[in-house]
Amino acid sequence: MNMNLFLQNLVFWGPGAIIAGILIWAAYRLLDKFIEKVVAGMLDIGQSFVTVQKEQAASMAKMAQGTEGLRDCINNFVNRDNQEHREIIILLKYTRDQINQQTEAMDTLTAKVNEIMGHFKKELNI
Repeated sequence: MNMNLFLQNLVFWGPGAIIAGILIWAAYRLLDKFIEKVVAGMLDIGQSFVTVQKEQAASMAKMAQGTEGLRDCINNFVNRDNQEHREIIILLKYTRDQINQQTEAMDTLTAKVNEIMGHFKKELNI
């Protein structure tokens, strides 16, 4: 290459290259700080999200532990309640049978009293 041509190109492109270099360097510095802040912000958001998810998982685990015995409690309550109902039904059947026996006894007693009253009426001629 000819030295004269080289110097001419250097003078022609030199100031533009220096300005372009300065602009590229300034853009790099701005983008470096911007990207650093954006990445740091995204990392903070990600860490906060993971922390919140861990807290939510812990909370759900506590809720699960709290409701763990709930099914057994409900089953025990229902079974106990059913047992009490069975006992009440058996007692009601027994009471009904006793009332029926007493009614039959009263009917028999009434029939006997009427029979005796009939005999007295015959003897007294009433």
